Amino acid sequence: MKKIGLLFNGVWSHYTFATAPKYVEIIQLIYIHDFNENLLAGLDGLLIPFQSNQNAISEKKELIYGFLAKGKKVFVEGDSSSKWLEAKWEDRPVNNYWWVENPTKPPISETDFTHPVYKGLSARHACWHTHGVYTSIPNNAQVIQKQPNGEIITWQTTQYGGILLATTLDPIVEHGVQQITHLDNYTDNLIEWMCGIRPEGKFEIPKENYGITI
Repeated sequence: MKKIGLLFNGVWSHYTFATAPKYVEIIQLIYIHDFNENLLAGLDGLLIPFQSNQNAISEKKELIYGFLAKGKKVFVEGDSSSKWLEAKWEDRPVNNYWWVENPTKPPISETDFTHPVYKGLSARHACWHTHGVYTSIPNNAQVIQKQPNGEIITWQTTQYGGILLATTLDPIVEHGVQQITHLDNYTDNLIEWMCGIRPEGKFEIPKENYGITI
């Protein structure tokens, strides 16, 4: 039985991530416009990736908070909307060049490496680039990562019953497009934290699944 749902709105990288051999037995794609309580049955976690349909999510936000109320885990990456998330996300320029200028110094000044998702990661594996910042988060939320200027990148809260973890990083999208190829460590930690199963092997996208024969 699959243990994690991934809200899906047709983005290619979401699809390649969830259907890759490494994750296909663990992750269930859930089309956002079909999203209902029955599709959450038996799942331990829910992934909400960068480039999701925020308006459609806001229309079904009660499903997410109902899931959390059962003690489940939800991971939100990239951008978000205050229409459904009780936090304020703001856009910022994406630094895609720091690893050329100073590859040992990613644009984050603090990471709590005791958190299960970040435990054992190097600074570079814990951050590649960020999409905006959180300028407001729920009261008593725990900050996991910050920018050098103090702006919040990653945080979590238990106030809804389960654990909601939100970040402006985009591991699902970047893993799915394979623009950044060292994210097995991050995503393996993430999936194990969400459902207790640690994926094995290297992430691969079978070419034959997409009609590529050469």
